[in-house]
Amino acid sequence: MTEASLVWHDAAAVADLAEGAVIGRTCAGTAVALYRIDGAYHATADRCTHAEARLSEGEVAEGCIECPLHYGLFEIATGKALGGPVGRDLATYPVRVEGERLLVGLPGG
Repeated sequence: MTEASLVWHDAAAVADLAEGAVIGRTCAGTAVALYRIDGAYHATADRCTHAEARLSEGEVAEGCIECPLHYGLFEIATGKALGGPVGRDLATYPVRVEGERLLVGLPGG
């Protein structure tokens, strides 16, 4: 995915996302989980690759998101599947801040 192939979508206000938190949003029909970790913003798919649970309902700890259904772990920054029943990595998306808004870059179509 190159920068030129991305379409940027307004996802949330910066103020909506506390440090160490996760929130779920839908951008252009794509379920996205937004995170703020150590002051940096990240976005991943909001569905666990194991059983389709909403990761935005999971727990954030030490840079990882834990699936609320079967407790699989994913590294937030990379989407890498780390443990539990998960075996496939999560899709990750770039995030940028424009003013007081968070924008998520999704593949154009």
